[in-house]
Amino acid sequence: MKKTILLLLSVLAVALISCQDKFLEAKPDKALLVPATPDDFQALMDDAFTMNTMPGLSIISDGDYSISDAGWKAFSVPYVTNSYIWAEQIYEGQGVTDWSMPYQQVFNANIVLEGLGKLDRGAVGDQRYNELKGSALFYRALAFFNIAQTFAAPYDKSTLAATPGIPVRLSSDINSPSSGGTLQETYQQIEHDLLAAMPLLPDRARPANRPSKQAARAFFARMYLAMEEYDKAERYADSCLKVQNSLLDYNNLDTNSTRPFPAVFSGDNPEVIYYLVLRGNSFTVSSLATVEPLLYDLYQAGDLRKKLFFRDRGSGIYTFKGSYNGANTIAGTLFGGFATDELYLIRAECYARRGEKELAEKDLNTLLSMRFKSENFAPVHTADAGSALERVMLERRKELIERGLRWYDLRRLNKDPRFAVTLRRVVDGTTYTLPPNSARYTFPFPDDEIKAGGF
Repeated sequence: MKKTILLLLSVLAVALISCQDKFLEAKPDKALLVPATPDDFQALMDDAFTMNTMPGLSIISDGDYSISDAGWKAFSVPYVTNSYIWAEQIYEGQGVTDWSMPYQQVFNANIVLEGLGKLDRGAVGDQRYNELKGSALFYRALAFFNIAQTFAAPYDKSTLAATPGIPVRLSSDINSPSSGGTLQETYQQIEHDLLAAMPLLPDRARPANRPSKQAARAFFARMYLAMEEYDKAERYADSCLKVQNSLLDYNNLDTNSTRPFPAVFSGDNPEVIYYLVLRGNSFTVSSLATVEPLLYDLYQAGDLRKKLFFRDRGSGIYTFKGSYNGANTIAGTLFGGFATDELYLIRAECYARRGEKELAEKDLNTLLSMRFKSENFAPVHTADAGSALERVMLERRKELIERGLRWYDLRRLNKDPRFAVTLRRVVDGTTYTLPPNSARYTFPFPDDEIKAGGF
């Protein structure tokens, strides 16, 4: 039965990619899957191709990479060329899997939650029942969160109740309407699902694509950082690091390797908490997409990330090779999951924001001691908490490159004059800009979804 479920899932995934973003308009046929047993439900959620993917559109727009005029013109997909110049309308009638794939995750999670409600809990066993339910709630919360970071406005407490949210589906019934609601209601649902999931999940999970309490703590830390709930972000980052605080010593990696990081499922990268990849597209797979020189120059002499993250193509051109997917990397896919390096940076930022300069420096130095050549490492010392915060922001940009988090940071930090930036690109002689707090920091709903749902 498990093989049958996975085969049908593969067929469904191909159909989804072909149909692109008509997912909410033309829902998957529940009869195709017919999951009914605990094994079926686990197989449904173990489909990492579907369940462990997050939107990757922001990589095109976040300003860390650029492409030549000829390269830009060579792209045939409208959402790539239009996202690159921050156009107001980007799809030109085509769909995008960055929308449909996370809603497929929501659909699958709802299938599991409804199916579990029809089973005899005693026959299944409390532990397995809880883990299945907790996993489904985790996947649904993560899908809603990732959709919101791409297709909803940035979180702002002052306007939250009046800002439109995303379609929230809590049923697999194809005739059940999506609940739009406000952004406040969207985040309430995410928080509700994750809080309900956490006590049901195992402490740690192997393989790394399965949810766990540890993954939930890391998720909470990332979510509350996006919500600017820094006390909560600190608490969850701290609780996560108390369980798993190991870092990969970059001194032990081969800087000449084309894929220098351990395969994500090998268990050899002690930083990885939860496996998640950014949805690949023709931009992320292109060797024509090169790192911005100003970003590359941020890495100091002796910083091992400069050679481990980037491939020297000659003539001052560099491309990215530093995905934590390692040898598991498929062309165009990038690691976007949870790892301890991100948690150290979240906790350091929260420490700095509440004036704990020394604690912020301690976390930075713990991380950076594993990133520099041993003989080149010099501990960070800052003048005050504000300076410590600025250093944390710099290290976030350098450490978490190509994980989809730069876009999250731009959206939340643009409200702070200290960190607000205006992105600029020149394409075929025309200058395009993305000012702080622009409405274009929110990707529009796909055209077909607007027509179908009336949004």
